[in-house]
Amino acid sequence: MSYSYSKASSHSIKNQDKYFLDANIWLKVLVPKNKLTYKDKSYLDFFEKLVNNTKARIVLPALVVSEVINRIIREVHYKKHIITMQKASPSFTPPEGYYKNVFRNSQDYQIAYNLICDDIKSYNTSLDLISDEFGSTFKFKHVMANPPVSLDFNDYYYFNLCKKKNYFLVTDDKDFWVKDVNIVTMSDTLLNKHIATLITK
Repeated sequence: MSYSYSKASSHSIKNQDKYFLDANIWLKVLVPKNKLTYKDKSYLDFFEKLVNNTKARIVLPALVVSEVINRIIREVHYKKHIITMQKASPSFTPPEGYYKNVFRNSQDYQIAYNLICDDIKSYNTSLDLISDEFGSTFKFKHVMANPPVSLDFNDYYYFNLCKKKNYFLVTDDKDFWVKDVNIVTMSDTLLNKHIATLITK
């Protein structure tokens, strides 16, 4: 298999297909922007079509859940917490270790954590919780040797998992330029690269 990229806005979802959503897609779904771009709308429309197809599945490993929860709490709820603190005391500046030692023990953190988990669980009829199979299917040699320079550890792991299981990988990460996996995206960078490979054939 060579490069395989399809545009999320025109991708056809078939029964029995399984889709692995990158963390950046879950962020668009769970914390959509107030003003949606065409790209954002396309991903949300794709997600809606996916959950409405009762025979297609979204696979979800713990690593993605962890990445999504941590990012939303830090990038959304922690920022709101700091703004609230500064409104009460304009000179407030969080000291070193504040996130871990104070915020994590606060009611704001607990509310945020539960809210995100509830949002994810609201799609449970479309989700298949899966094992990442680290230590069984995937050994050190599979994910810790010669990774592509453009992918971090998590992304390289996701790539290997999707390749092994024949999952569609839905991502907006422009660095996700890989062979042997079906990628669904709205990234102009990835789609243009793919078009260029077709032209040169």
